Amino acid sequence: MAPLRAHAAPYFSYSSSPSPGSIKRQTTDLDPAHYRTQLYKSDTVIEDFEELLNSPTLDSCQMCRRGLKMAQEFSLEAPELVPGVLRILCTRYSFLRLDSCAGLMVRLGPELAEIFSQMKVDGSDGYYACAYGFPGSCPIPQHQPDTIVFPKPKPANAAQPAPSGQSMQVLHFSDWHLDPLYRPGTEAKCSHNICCRDFGSWNDPGPIKKRASKWGEPKCDTPIALGLSALEAIQRFVPNATFGLFTGDIVSHDSWLITEKYVADLETRSYELFKKYLQEMRLYVVLGNHDSYPSDQAPARHKPEQYVTHQWLYDHVATVWEKNEWITSTEAEYARSHNAMFMTRPMPGLKLITLNTDMFYVRNYYNMLDTDQDDPSGLFHDLILELQDSEDRQERVWIMGHMAPVTLTLPRSSILFQKVVARYSPHVIAGIFTGHYHQDKFIVMHDPDAEEHTQASAVNIIYQGPSITPLDKANPAIRWYDVDPKTFSVLDSHTVTADIISQADYWEQHDMEPEWILEYSARSTYSNPQHPLSPEEPLSPAFWQSAIERMKTDAGLFDKYIQFQSKSSALAAKCLHGTVCEEETRCELQASTVLEHDVCEAMLETGVNNHGGGKKGKKPKPHRRKRFGVTRAGRVVDAREYAIEMGLDVGQPGRRMKK
Repeated sequence: MAPLRAHAAPYFSYSSSPSPGSIKRQTTDLDPAHYRTQLYKSDTVIEDFEELLNSPTLDSCQMCRRGLKMAQEFSLEAPELVPGVLRILCTRYSFLRLDSCAGLMVRLGPELAEIFSQMKVDGSDGYYACAYGFPGSCPIPQHQPDTIVFPKPKPANAAQPAPSGQSMQVLHFSDWHLDPLYRPGTEAKCSHNICCRDFGSWNDPGPIKKRASKWGEPKCDTPIALGLSALEAIQRFVPNATFGLFTGDIVSHDSWLITEKYVADLETRSYELFKKYLQEMRLYVVLGNHDSYPSDQAPARHKPEQYVTHQWLYDHVATVWEKNEWITSTEAEYARSHNAMFMTRPMPGLKLITLNTDMFYVRNYYNMLDTDQDDPSGLFHDLILELQDSEDRQERVWIMGHMAPVTLTLPRSSILFQKVVARYSPHVIAGIFTGHYHQDKFIVMHDPDAEEHTQASAVNIIYQGPSITPLDKANPAIRWYDVDPKTFSVLDSHTVTADIISQADYWEQHDMEPEWILEYSARSTYSNPQHPLSPEEPLSPAFWQSAIERMKTDAGLFDKYIQFQSKSSALAAKCLHGTVCEEETRCELQASTVLEHDVCEAMLETGVNNHGGGKKGKKPKPHRRKRFGVTRAGRVVDAREYAIEMGLDVGQPGRRMKK
């Protein structure tokens, strides 16, 4: 393919101000008496909330649930006033800027009014909403799912097929987060969620502390110049890929500024760019949590007559994917009716199942509805049917989604995913591919019935793709896999990166293009010298579990993992071997569920003062008020005791990790 040059001028021209139709509920009655009545209602409910927050008798969980009851009553009575009230409460009790509170509540307020009005506040819905919407107010629920009755029992002889000895290439990139409003020369160290923009009257005062480079900054989303450079790097390093995976997040992180039109246009233009540069390569795409309006929100399809829907979004992306000839008309129609989820066969013998992982994301507040159900969106029902179909056909499956269901996921959904993966591994599911976290990582999934995590209990592997955006102080990267074209097992994983963090200013000053280099090969880096793989052997779950186990005693191997996790960023937080950070990191690499991941994070919280080496190195944010704490009469409430008292199901403590 002939290389395509980067555009000299921005490819996009947008305004981020709200469009007139972007606010779903707004009053048009300008009668002064009506206005005074509405203002009185808003002031009254704000006073009632503040009185509740100062209650001397309620613990924080009771306080939160009573507040939700008030929110529900207000949403049913005056839904058009909800955004304004939430804006005021946001500015008083959150850590967000005034403009962020105002913008978010204009966009999210109508959705929250809808959710409040439908919520079973006195049941598990209210409990979930408090636990996740107001962290620390109620203990995190640990509900276990009901026993899954699979269509058929797992075959007794379930095993991976024999390798073919051949190889093909598959592209993987993620978290594009293109910012069409990125402006070189603007402030790169601002107080906004993302920087490198002209925010007009909301610009930070004073002289610019760090001038935004043309090629990107660690607190900014992807400028068009960097995005096009990444696409050119794909042409150079993976020109003959059989097909490609993009694991979501097209849209920038300015969730307080976006509009429905902005989201739709940015998706259309970005997919057009992918098509232009990748040409005949078929690309398979999933939606990320930022690829909706408002960000993170995705109502399930099971009650379209009751809840608002995102049908406009699913119709839109399915049409673009079909137009680009990435999926067929039949697959596009399925995506329209299944929350942008679809199944396809990239080549004979392989089925690709795509998931909309917002269906179990805790920041999708529609997931605070119907929390007494294991699978309210039908995602796991559809997934099981497709996996059973592939088992019957004796074909292999790749699962693809934006977010690995091991953090920021409803615990019940996380456990369901683990059980489903274990049932259909290793003979059906050949790989799981995700993004979201902007890091270059892998996660080993284990048998849910295993007493501890060992090589024998490892059932599958999640390949977490690195991001294009340099946001979060990580360099941009792309990845490709060497894959057996018969078994579709991964033989190797290669990551290519550009050192934007350290070199962007130098490249711009010398009128140079970013230098993309092959950072590492997973097979070469993580292979055990004492037990080398034969050339046709895949990178099995046991291979990756072995690497995790060797990191405990091999400081050099652990240091390489930490380096590659940030894509060799000079700004990456230090994590030293032999500290609690190292123990927590190895724990996370084999945490198959949210509950197990929480056990890992608890290591850091309880051991950082004694062992040193904090993982993230983050400073606590300034608090306007003391963070919610679950207390009663001055003592901490145990999460398990509290759940039992409330009549809620409780889960089992996380399983022991092999150290």
